[in-house]
Amino acid sequence: MKRRFATTAMISTAALVLAACSSDDAADADTISVTTSIYPLQYVAQMVGGDQVAVTSITPPGSDDHSLELSPRQVTDLEKVDLVVTLSGYQAAMDDAIATTNPARVVDAAEHANLLDWETHVHDEDEEAADHDHADDEHAEHEHAEDDHAEDEHAHTDEAEDEAGHDHSGVDPHFWLDPVRLAGLAHPIAEELAEIDPENAGTYRSNADDLVAQLEDLDEDFSSGLNQCESTTFVVSHAAFGYLAHAYDLTQESIAGLEIDTEPSPKRVAEVSTLVDSTGVDVIFATSESEQSLVRALAEETGVRVDILDAGATQVDESVDYDELMRTNLDKLQTALGCM
Repeated sequence: MKRRFATTAMISTAALVLAACSSDDAADADTISVTTSIYPLQYVAQMVGGDQVAVTSITPPGSDDHSLELSPRQVTDLEKVDLVVTLSGYQAAMDDAIATTNPARVVDAAEHANLLDWETHVHDEDEEAADHDHADDEHAEHEHAEDDHAEDEHAHTDEAEDEAGHDHSGVDPHFWLDPVRLAGLAHPIAEELAEIDPENAGTYRSNADDLVAQLEDLDEDFSSGLNQCESTTFVVSHAAFGYLAHAYDLTQESIAGLEIDTEPSPKRVAEVSTLVDSTGVDVIFATSESEQSLVRALAEETGVRVDILDAGATQVDESVDYDELMRTNLDKLQTALGCM
């Protein structure tokens, strides 16, 4: 009797599981699939798509976004999803996969974020006040005073950069660290989703409006929070915060260049050490846990502490979203810069 009861219970349980799976499959069939290359793009797609979309990032939480490698299955899966959101020029593996599979719909952030040229920021310090063509971008309406400070975010010398072996050609990809530039993706994604799912087009566009408003609020908090500070210079392990510095009238000094896998030159390390001594900087920021070793020796030599300023390309903690990690960055910058 006990055995028969157990068998009956197992059959009943199995039936319930199968029914639940069938229900999930049916729900999945009605859900729009979106694949993104990095976390900030995933965040925008999730906020715009809401419950109607299932969004995944091809760069998993805690991984190294710069050295992304894709399995054959991950590549072929791009053919099956409804929408791909990527940042061309940032991850070679993703660029190659998209070229190979030619997904039906792709939103390329590089076409909407008004990316800034790295060479311009490094080498044109004496000319930028006169010919800063990108000062008329989306930040003009947010009063970021870009013309006055764009030359500052990469103030380290090109000689030190060349000795370090960094590639400074092309653009700085880290646009998402400026909330307004990230907001520029909301409506392009909404329009793609609207074409895929016209019945919910109004929802996607409304969600995009809400996200833009939220990111503009974040932008305003950064502007006001960094408006009156004792210092405007912060030191980071690699130059991921150029857009943030560009937007809020700060100076980013980096030990290494755009890429984190290249050791800085001894000359550059010496320059940063001198800068720390002369400006009273009391913290050197790493952009992730893995980069702390790059800055720890210099921090110990100069007697300053080490902290993390999250570059945000991957989500370290899945419970902490873009808005929260950016506000944590703001708090840390306010402390480091002595903001009132």
